[in-house]
Amino acid sequence: MGANLFIYDVPLSFTELDLLRLFSPFGKIVSTKIYRDRKTGKSRGFGFVSFDNVDSADVAIQKMDGFEIESKVLQVQKKIIKQNNPKEFRVC
Repeated sequence: MGANLFIYDVPLSFTELDLLRLFSPFGKIVSTKIYRDRKTGKSRGFGFVSFDNVDSADVAIQKMDGFEIESKVLQVQKKIIKQNNPKEFRVC
């Protein structure tokens, strides 16, 4: 818990491997995911990076939030998961 990051403003050319390469200096990555349009397969400009521990995720946020790449400025934050109550959230 706490090791999942939501990445906004990902360059449209990015793949999961690009996210892996960009974020791997901060710790062991469990998974990466770029979200794509179901019909076209094109990137939707956001994705997730999951680390094996919270400390690595925290360092990645500190280093990569605001990082500029391919004319995009990344926004990096902890993934927020909705609970059963739609008004209640928790940081993961």
